[in-house]
Amino acid sequence: MTEKENHLPNLSSEERAHALELAIQARRRYAALKARVKSGELTFTDAMDEEDAKRILVTSLLQSVPGIGASKAVVIMRLYRIPKGRRVGGLGIRQREALVALERNGWKL
Repeated sequence: MTEKENHLPNLSSEERAHALELAIQARRRYAALKARVKSGELTFTDAMDEEDAKRILVTSLLQSVPGIGASKAVVIMRLYRIPKGRRVGGLGIRQREALVALERNGWKL
């Protein structure tokens, strides 16, 4: 690959270490948010409003809800036409409203 084709920035070892630390901190925040949903401390709807949730995959956040596993998450995603790689921050208004309504209904399909 030539220098022009390389889209990754040339980072010093300090810059690389700093970027790695930031990535680790972000993953810990995402895991903590999902743990709060799993424990019932935070509702799915409230979690979607958190700044950190915008970077989490919708399927991952759905699966953190007690009673929703991989299969039910796939059914929900298909029902509301949400692509499997969609992040919470990329949800459309109607998709978001549908998920909020589904939570209000006790996640009954």
